[in-house]
Amino acid sequence: MARQFWSALLQHPARRLVWLSLFLITLVLFLFVFFAGGSTALPGPEAGESAAGIPSSISLSSRLIANATLGFERIFAINLPERSDHRDGLVLATAVSNITVEFVEGIHGDKIPAKVLPPNFNQDLNPGSIGSWRAHMNAIRRVVETGASTALIIEDDVDWDVRLRTSLDHFATASRSLHTLDSSDKINFRDLPPTQVTHSPYGEGWDVLWLGHCGMNIPGRAGLVVMENDETVPEVQYLKSFEEAAWSPLSAYPQHTRVFMQQTEGTCSLAYAVSQTGARGILNDLGLNRLTGPFDNMLRGWCAGLEGSSGHLCFGVLPQLFDHFRREGSTESDSDISAPSSPYRDKARTLNIRWSVRLNMNKILRGDTNYDDQWPDS
Repeated sequence: MARQFWSALLQHPARRLVWLSLFLITLVLFLFVFFAGGSTALPGPEAGESAAGIPSSISLSSRLIANATLGFERIFAINLPERSDHRDGLVLATAVSNITVEFVEGIHGDKIPAKVLPPNFNQDLNPGSIGSWRAHMNAIRRVVETGASTALIIEDDVDWDVRLRTSLDHFATASRSLHTLDSSDKINFRDLPPTQVTHSPYGEGWDVLWLGHCGMNIPGRAGLVVMENDETVPEVQYLKSFEEAAWSPLSAYPQHTRVFMQQTEGTCSLAYAVSQTGARGILNDLGLNRLTGPFDNMLRGWCAGLEGSSGHLCFGVLPQLFDHFRREGSTESDSDISAPSSPYRDKARTLNIRWSVRLNMNKILRGDTNYDDQWPDS
């Protein structure tokens, strides 16, 4: 039967062409499934393509932020060894976002000998705050040791929007201009003058970029860049800080507004970038010389020039681009520093983030791009 089939096929060139075409189509489909089906990542610009794979029409800033370290030289993630749940979640979230992190081991405050604490030490600090301080110092020391020009430092329970790279590109555009603004300037994002990207897409001369926090005020005497109609920003009624009932500083702005500014009264250090200069200054001031409060409070003061330090160039964003992911169930899993505020959470959530990577994980792994919006417009 097979011999008769091939004999007939060879005698009819038209049939031969049809069968050859079908074979080639089948081969192409097989190769596509074989090579493309082995991994799952966020689609489009969120997939972190290399600069070589991005059309030249996309800006240099966007191409740099599309890399695996979001336009920074390195990303360090702080994780206590026993918090395997946090590490598993972060590894998965960064994998589907094509983000590469290096882990820095967290430490318990009661394991730190008193003799290594700075001379200006607040005796009232609890072990959780002391351990958090030392973990952040270890991460910042890694920045100095490696000589990285810039680095993003994140805590292991952070979450972000599927469209993170787009939001970071907006932040980078604003940060390249913020240091040139007068204290009374309030400029619309679309009116920003063109700026040249040299080494970093985020500009030069800054010390800290505070990208993830639990709340931040809008300064009254500092230049602002205001971006309206940002579809990644929830309506103001959904915007929350560490005090969930607190009035949002963005209540005075139109819905879906994001503000870029010099950092003012930031709380929680869950995601921030440092330059090499900033890392050296923080390690000297907050690592070797004083431990007077929780790390985020000291970082806020360091930026503002309090407690004897000169002011530094620290930029912030409201609402934040990173926030804490809180899973369903017992709230005892939330923090290794402070006690839970309530015994149980009925539903997992991430405040201030609309298309949460963690809450959309099942869809991302299936390749479903119809993402769930935590805070849909009313």
